[in-house]
Formats: sequence, structure tokens, C-alpha cells
Amino acid sequence: MTVTCSEMKAIEKRADENGISYYQMMENAGTAAFKEITRHGLPKKAAVFCGRGNNGGDGFVISRLLINAGVRVEIMLVDGEPKTTDAMTNFKLIPGAAICDEPEGDIFIDAIYGTGFHGPLRDRAKAAVDYINRSGRPVYAVDIPSGLSGDMTDNDRISDEPVRASYTIAFHDTKPVHTCSAAAPYLGEVITVSLGIEDAI
Repeated sequence: MTVTCSEMKAIEKRADENGISYYQMMENAGTAAFKEITRHGLPKKAAVFCGRGNNGGDGFVISRLLINAGVRVEIMLVDGEPKTTDAMTNFKLIPGAAICDEPEGDIFIDAIYGTGFHGPLRDRAKAAVDYINRSGRPVYAVDIPSGLSGDMTDNDRISDEPVRASYTIAFHDTKPVHTCSAAAPYLGEVITVSLGIEDAI
């Protein structure tokens, strides 16, 4: 099943009203992504690129879980420090991650922008996307490769070069972009994971 970004927002609101908080959904999202990223083993080092919204918050959860599993993590705060309450909370929970402008790792994790993004990319984000794409490392996109709109169809134009993901980890259901042929070169393998909200909705 495919849902639009506004439909996904309504699903999350219904889950929150039925007892699964937005904070718990972020924890569930990050945990599900972590399990998928490490399905074939732990990397020694990971580079995580985080925006200041809730997609970045998912990246902070992933970072914490990687560090707790013994992985060295370097984080780039692409647009500065987080701005949403849940993302700020999860940023503060990260134990000992290095914050830097050119993180390095055996894998790269794109948690810059999610379903709320509409282009074009700002200069700092554009530079981060270029850095990710030039890395030559496996890239895991959290929900949507940054630079793509979640509601993208084949009639839409891509304004800037998005992240070219090796794997895209979609939360709960695929969005229109995940089945869009024009976006296919940037998605890699699309894997859908549960947010644990099925009973609540």
C-alpha cells in the first residue's frame, strides 16, 4: 500500500491519539532502521547526516543505537542543531558522537530530510548531498533520499541532485516517490519497515 505524505501525517496523528506518542514513533523508526542497517553485521564506523527536523531525529536514534553497539559514529548537523522537541531530546541522548562537517564511515546514513521536504536544496544541504554521493560508500536513506519530495510523481521535475541511496528504508508504508520511475535511480533497494503502530490505527 502507498500513502501520500499528508495521509502519513494523519496516520501518525491517529497513532498519537491512540496512545503511541510521536516520541515513541521516532524511537520505533530509528530502531527499525538500525536493525535493517545492521542486518548483515555492524560497520566499524558510520557517518550520519542529520537535518534539524524529525528525520534528523530518526538519525539521532540510529546514531545512539550504533554507538551502544560499539560502532564509531560521526555526525554532520546539516542545518545546525535540531529544532523539533523530539529531535532535540534524542540529540541529547547520544553518547559520545563526534560532530563534524565531513564525517567518515564505512557506511553513510542520510537522515537530512523526510516527508516534509520540498525543494530546492539549500547550499549547505546541497554540499552535504554531493559529499554523500561522492563517498563511494553504501548509503542508507531514512524514509526518503534527501532532495526528493515524498509525493513525487513522474510528472515532477527534480530540481537538484538528490542523495543516491543504496537502500531506502521507508517507514510504515511506501510513499508515492518510492514507486516513481523517475526517482528509481536515487532509491536503491526500497525496504519498508514497521513503526509498530498498526494496532493503534
